[in-house]
Amino acid sequence: MNWHKRLRDALDRKVTVLIIPQTPLKPWRLQFSNAFFLVLASLWTGLTIWAGFVVGRHTDYWITKADNQVMMAKLGNLAQEMQRSREVLDMAAATDQQLRVLLSLSRRRDIVQNETAVGGPTPADRSLLKKMLDGGASGVNQADWHKQIAAIRAESYKRLASFQEITWYISNQRSLYHATPNMWPTEGQITSLFGYRFDPIRREEGESGEFHAGIDIANSPDTLIYATADGTVRHTGWSHGYGQMVVIDHGYGISTLYGHTSKFLVQNGQRVSRGQVIAYMGTTGRSTGAHLHYEVWRHGKPVNPMIFLKLRSGSDFLSARPATAPASGR
Repeated sequence: MNWHKRLRDALDRKVTVLIIPQTPLKPWRLQFSNAFFLVLASLWTGLTIWAGFVVGRHTDYWITKADNQVMMAKLGNLAQEMQRSREVLDMAAATDQQLRVLLSLSRRRDIVQNETAVGGPTPADRSLLKKMLDGGASGVNQADWHKQIAAIRAESYKRLASFQEITWYISNQRSLYHATPNMWPTEGQITSLFGYRFDPIRREEGESGEFHAGIDIANSPDTLIYATADGTVRHTGWSHGYGQMVVIDHGYGISTLYGHTSKFLVQNGQRVSRGQVIAYMGTTGRSTGAHLHYEVWRHGKPVNPMIFLKLRSGSDFLSARPATAPASGR
C-alpha cells in the first residue's frame, strides 16, 4: 500500500506561486497543494468544454437561421421569377390570340376546338402566387410550389403547341401562295375566254359550239411563256390539238397547261419557279395563229384561269386584255 502513501504525499505537497508586481506594492505569495491545483485545472477544463459546447450550439443556431434567411430570400426571388414568367406567358397568350384573329384561325372550327388555344392560371393560382410575393413563402408547402411550377410548365407547352400550329399554318399558306397560278403566263391579247364558244376552225361548217377549257392569249411567234407558279414539270411533248405543250404540277391539286408552244425550255421532273421562262409561243397543233392556250386544273377539273389572275391587284402584262384578234385554237 506504499503507492497510496506516495500518492497522498504528492497531493499534499505544497506549490507556491510568487507574484511580484512592477510597483511599490509588496509581492503576492500564493500557496496551495497539488490536489487543489488538480481540482482547479479540472474545473477550468470542464468549464471550457461546457462553454465551447454552448457557444457551438448557438453558432449552429445562428448559422441555421442565416441559412433560413438566405433560403427565404431565394424563395422570394423564385416567386418573383415565377410571376415574371407568368406575365410573359400572359403576353404570349394575348399575342397568340391576336395572331389567330389576324390569320382567321379563330374562326376555324378545328382550331377553336383545339385546347392549345386556351389556358391560364386559376384564381387560386393567382392567390397562391400573391402569397409567395408578399413574403408568405414560409407558409407555402412544397406541394404548392410544385403545383405552381407544373402550371407554368403546362402553360408553356400549350403556348409552344399553339405557336407551332400557327407556324405550320403560315408555312402552309405560304406554300399555297407559291403554288397558286396568279400571274399572267405571257404577254399579248386575250382572244378567247373560258367557257362555251363557237369552234373558230369549224365555225364555217355550221357546227355547234364547244367548251373551251382555258384562255387564249395571242402575240407574235416566240413570245416568252412563263410558269405562273412554283411547281414540277410533269409533261412536255406533243398532244393532239394542243401541239407542243407543257404541264406543270403545283401541288395542292393544282396544275397548269401551256399549249401550242413552238419550243419548250424545261424537262420532265424539273422544278420551276413562278416567272421562270418555260417555252416560246407558237402555232403548233390545232391553231389558227400564234398564241398560247393556257389552262388551270384543280383536283382534276379545268377551272377558269381568270379566277386566279384576278387575285392580283393588277395584271402583270397590261397588254393581256380582250381583243378581236382571231388567233385561237383548243
